[in-house]
Amino acid sequence: MTNTKKIYLAPLEGVTDSIFRKTFAKYYGGIDKYYTPFISPNSTFKFTTREFKDINPDNNDINTTVPQLLTNNAEHFLWAVHEISALGFKEINFNLGCPSGTVVAKKKGSGLLYYPEDLDNMLYEVFSGLKDDVAISIKTRLGKVEPEEFYEILDIYNKYPISELTIHPRVQKDFYREPIHPEFFEYAIEHANAPLVFNGEIKTISNIENTFRKYPSINALMIGRGLIANPSLAFEYKESLAVNSLDLAKFKSFHDDLLSQYTAILSGEKPVLHRMKEFWVYWECNFPEQDKIIKKIRKSNRIEEYKSYMSSLI
Repeated sequence: MTNTKKIYLAPLEGVTDSIFRKTFAKYYGGIDKYYTPFISPNSTFKFTTREFKDINPDNNDINTTVPQLLTNNAEHFLWAVHEISALGFKEINFNLGCPSGTVVAKKKGSGLLYYPEDLDNMLYEVFSGLKDDVAISIKTRLGKVEPEEFYEILDIYNKYPISELTIHPRVQKDFYREPIHPEFFEYAIEHANAPLVFNGEIKTISNIENTFRKYPSINALMIGRGLIANPSLAFEYKESLAVNSLDLAKFKSFHDDLLSQYTAILSGEKPVLHRMKEFWVYWECNFPEQDKIIKKIRKSNRIEEYKSYMSSLI
């Protein structure tokens, strides 16, 4: 029996770029929507080369890819919406969840949540100024300092036709360390107008099943770190396989394909190794008995050296 609930791949800066997303879909799949790392539109009214490359329709399936925007300026947001929808994308996500200190200091991401009047004004200008036929979804935290901030924030969200509201039930200052606050997601189930998506600490098939069982009214989960660590997680859930372990042969093919592509486009060995080592932050949990090799992979300075350590691991 195939599970019909939806799984979304969360955006991770420096990890889930278009190369990763496309290669992930090729080897694993099981994902209903792939969210891009955030784009930051500004007063230049131009995408950077990197930003456009990541949302270029040549590099993406526009039917399953959702570009994400990070800004506190409605004019910049609406400009980006117009440009992105002209490329054919059907949904654009507003990032109100990023906990990064540098982002929050600029009153963006979850930093904007601390200023509910500004948040309300921003959303009013966005939805009243929207001219394009595109859905606007939101990814949010509960607030900046205290989860009780969420009561007022949700009242603001309820004023607007948000297509989906993804909730990571932590506040900004929790980052990813503190326990989540599921009682506030439960509050949202009772009081939110928008369809809800749960995000946070989903790492296994059991986590997926238990979350859908706990919240039967929701139709989708967004998973980030759990899917990077175990790329087969969504496919296994969809196909009711419940394997929860990595197929090493498939993982090696996936890994080698990524390495080959990054080697082809990045200039020099260090950028390639830096990118691959970012993945190992998540992948290393699959090799609990291989600490010494993992350390050597992390310390490798040449691609051939890296490949040699990889071949001894898999």
